[in-house]
Amino acid sequence: MKDIDDVLKDIRQIDGQADRLKNMISNAYEGYEYNGASEVIINRDKGLDRINSSAYRIQVNSPSSPTIIAMVDEGIDHYVATVVDAYIENQ
Repeated sequence: MKDIDDVLKDIRQIDGQADRLKNMISNAYEGYEYNGASEVIINRDKGLDRINSSAYRIQVNSPSSPTIIAMVDEGIDHYVATVVDAYIENQ
């Protein structure tokens, strides 16, 4: 069984096709549960965007589950997406 630190580690390694970003994030959560919940919710959070990076807020479908913020850069042609930073949001 994975813990949230393992999920974070896997998310930090994401580098692949931009159109598969959400699938790659969901795959990073495989084997992780929080209070029996395992459905992954991925939302863009434009309020956390940085120059050249798009922010994503990620958690499982439990209100008190840890939230991971992933900062993603897309290549010039928007074909490749790379996680350049990810962290667990303060709870």
